[in-house]
Amino acid sequence: MSASISEFYDGKTVLVFGSTTFPGKVLLEKLLRSCPNLENIYCPIRPTTKSQIHQLSPMDTFAEIYTTKLFDRVRRINPKFQEKIIPFDINLLISSPTITETESDLDEHKQLPQGVSWRKLQETIDICFYIANNSVDFKEQNLKDMIHTNVMDLKSILTFLKTCTQLKSIVYLSSIYANIDCPYIDECIYPCLVDPQKLVDALDWMDKEMVALATPKLIGPKPNAFTFSHWLAETILAEEQKHLPSISIVRVSIIGAAWREPYPGWVEKSDGPSELFVAAGRGYLRSMKSDSNDILDIVPVDIPVNLLIAASWEKYHEENRERLTIYHCTSSGLNPFHWQEMSNYFTEYSKRIPYEHAFRRPNLSMTSHSLIHDSYVFFSHLIPAHLADIGLRLIGRKAHVVNIYKNLHRILLGLESFTHRGEIQCSYDSLNSLRQLVSETNNSTEFYFDIRALHWPTYIESYLIGTKRYVLNEDINSLNGAHKHLNNLRNIRWTFNTIVLVLLWRIFISKRPTARNLWYFIMNFFVAKFVRFFKIFSAGNT
Repeated sequence: MSASISEFYDGKTVLVFGSTTFPGKVLLEKLLRSCPNLENIYCPIRPTTKSQIHQLSPMDTFAEIYTTKLFDRVRRINPKFQEKIIPFDINLLISSPTITETESDLDEHKQLPQGVSWRKLQETIDICFYIANNSVDFKEQNLKDMIHTNVMDLKSILTFLKTCTQLKSIVYLSSIYANIDCPYIDECIYPCLVDPQKLVDALDWMDKEMVALATPKLIGPKPNAFTFSHWLAETILAEEQKHLPSISIVRVSIIGAAWREPYPGWVEKSDGPSELFVAAGRGYLRSMKSDSNDILDIVPVDIPVNLLIAASWEKYHEENRERLTIYHCTSSGLNPFHWQEMSNYFTEYSKRIPYEHAFRRPNLSMTSHSLIHDSYVFFSHLIPAHLADIGLRLIGRKAHVVNIYKNLHRILLGLESFTHRGEIQCSYDSLNSLRQLVSETNNSTEFYFDIRALHWPTYIESYLIGTKRYVLNEDINSLNGAHKHLNNLRNIRWTFNTIVLVLLWRIFISKRPTARNLWYFIMNFFVAKFVRFFKIFSAGNT
């Protein structure tokens, strides 16, 4: 076995599906920076729609990606790094021709990038990474869309991969939540008895309303369409295993901001948890339904990225290549972090490093009681939202706060499937074996994936700063305005509370002698205590 993971990738040609996702882009950056001598990275993607009349080609999409800060470190090492990346339309693979067609036939109706032939793809690809719609999205997912993206596209791509003569390793990034209904998740495939093609045929004639009604029945014990689709995808990989080279599956939990690389706190708008950080940091999110002992199973994006790269390295030299290897990449069983801890740290740090344009001062509460949570939602979410929109209309501005809360509540509803649980019980045998091997070959510094070393308070602070810098595009060095705004919000809150207290006094206390006498007794008691403390404090300083 090659002692160095970086040297192992020398001269290799890599195929990356999902290269424009959050973990996909971090994977590209890591490969280009830590494995600079690899040959090429092919990136099949879908053309993106920029407007109703303009569609970005794969080359245009990557031209925008190249300019981001993500690739600054790579740019310093190799200013022409983009020459190694070859993007093209993924539909060319999904509708791939049969291997019996001649190369001239292939090139005639398959518009591949200049200088790349279809036969060259089949004869040069060494390693395939598959990252398709893997970041946990807290918004509701349509079952039909998830099946097409995570299942049917995978089947089509596996058909193409069977024709790749040099392909030695396939690494698939799955989700630990695909099998979350199991009390203990072992390193094996839990087969699904549903035929994906029959399911697609049944869903094709249904409209969105019918699909929504049928989804709970179809997915059974799975919490949502996202987990169900990954369950089906793993079943397909197991079925096709005998026709393909070695396969590795990395099951990851919620993917969060970067721990160390490419930059501490690196995150994108598409990342699910960052939406909650923005909502909580700007004071919109005040309450979440979660037990204080519930675990936030989040993994920094650089952990699964390094694990993907190392898994292919190990599998390439493994004696029993036909064995399907599964790695579990979670934090709850190795370095647990509770939601209540996250809430405490986030509230503390978000006041020290505040976001601009805050709606209210950050203060996130966790409760497992439905009645208390609903009360918080009513008094701390709905009433302020409607009052704010009334105020905006009065000054001639567009009301939008209620819509913000509607979207936020949809996210919280989707989040319940991933948060109302304790530790995810799963096996780490393959992960421990690979970690030991990486450590013995002195690769653990460059390709680290041991989450036990992660310090959660520091990570949450980096996450908050990263969201401020990379998602909200705010200057981390200019905090005076944000601090001043938070102080103004505090003064408004104190003024409002004082007015409410005076009104309550006028309505309930001043008109009842017994209540009034009790009020005077309490006030006299606290005033006497304050005077006594003040005298003692003054005497101590003289």
